[in-house]
Amino acid sequence: MQDSSRPVTGYPVHNVNGCGPPPPATSTTAYPYVNPSPYPYYPAPPPQNPRPTFFRRLFVAFALLLIIFGTILLIFWLVLRPHLPDFSIQSISLSNFNASNQRVNGTWNAQFQVSNPNKKLSIYYGDIVSSVFHKDDFLTETRIGPFVQGTREVNSVEASYSVVDSFVEGKVVDAMNGERSRGEIKFNIKVVADVAFRYGGWRGRRRILRVWCDDVALTGSSGKMTGGSKKCSVD
Repeated sequence: MQDSSRPVTGYPVHNVNGCGPPPPATSTTAYPYVNPSPYPYYPAPPPQNPRPTFFRRLFVAFALLLIIFGTILLIFWLVLRPHLPDFSIQSISLSNFNASNQRVNGTWNAQFQVSNPNKKLSIYYGDIVSSVFHKDDFLTETRIGPFVQGTREVNSVEASYSVVDSFVEGKVVDAMNGERSRGEIKFNIKVVADVAFRYGGWRGRRRILRVWCDDVALTGSSGKMTGGSKKCSVD
């Protein structure tokens, strides 16, 4: 007769506390339980260098200031509308002229009339150099003193040129003597000036003014200018 107090083989053994048996061990190493995050993890971006941003903003600010300044200057320039002065030779004379043996001597005395056509701008004439040519051949030059020309002002400017025993090519001597023997000799007078327009306390940037008085005719005998005053080209 079987003992009823012995457990029946093949059935789970109940714990005396009423709890089920522990699960069988599958490994000797235990791992902690990790709950997966519902949101993906992204690493924080590296900190940005502030220097490129600073220089970019500085460049934009400088460009804006340059555009504003250029626009104001353009409007100011269009309102004033500067015009180049007018030049003309009122008189010129030649004395003590001699050309021989590839040498030339002579003295020119010229009087220019300079007119400022601007209603609001005065003109400052700085470094002024005037030259005498026979055709394209240089003969002599002189300097003219600086001056300021007011609005709508007309000035008379004198220049004296002298050449003493200066060497020139033989063909130049022959050409001048040939013209003189026909009763008229022509010279080209050039003026180069450093000028600036002014409006009150404002002064524009300096520019080079070039004046050409071509084919100024003088009589071969007296050396006086023929045909009255002669208008010059200005650029």
